[in-house]
Amino acid sequence: MTDYTPLHLDWPGCLNVRDLGGMPLTGGGTVLPRALVRSDSPAFLTDDGVAAARAYGPVRVIDLRRPDETALFPSPLADQHLPVQGPGDPEEGPWVHLYTGLLDRRPELFARAVAAVADAPEGPVLVHCAAGKDRTGLVVALVLSVVGAEPDAIGADYEETNARLAPRYAALDPDRAIPAGRETDPTRAVILGALAHLRAEHGSVEAYLTAGGLTPGHIRALRARLAG
Repeated sequence: MTDYTPLHLDWPGCLNVRDLGGMPLTGGGTVLPRALVRSDSPAFLTDDGVAAARAYGPVRVIDLRRPDETALFPSPLADQHLPVQGPGDPEEGPWVHLYTGLLDRRPELFARAVAAVADAPEGPVLVHCAAGKDRTGLVVALVLSVVGAEPDAIGADYEETNARLAPRYAALDPDRAIPAGRETDPTRAVILGALAHLRAEHGSVEAYLTAGGLTPGHIRALRARLAG
């Protein structure tokens, strides 16, 4: 199993913020620091949290939430609203089916979000949704796959959200707290299964994104941004 420790960032008001720098690549080396950051919604950042986030210097903030979510909980870091869900997309059911179904229905939306990472100015790009797990997890996993991150590291990063959000779930409803280890293996299997689904259906993650509108130039830019 890949030995990878995420770099958590302290932005008061957010629980699930991390810089993906240091993630190992299959061809050697690691993802560059201060290139890609993922988080839960910045809508609940405190004043200190907003200051910390701005001090980190994100050059682009990609908000994957739906318009109804952004209207209800606007972000102080609002930049580009690029939802990856469309009207009527289901939100209930087995995780792997939700993920693969969404990917199959919305390739152009996922390609658009990945392209926004690729063509951003030099500096950290922040990707977030509401909890920073599902929509963010999918977009980040697509980006990391394109740049050649080790699959175990992609899975480990995805699982990290469970531990980060457990205090919030427990505060809302103690019965919804995630017991330690209970979801670790299924969660890893979900995100890696979604990527495997794309490879089975399209031949590669790159081919899936290209069908949705990502260009070879975007792919080169992603690899230059994250892998150097």
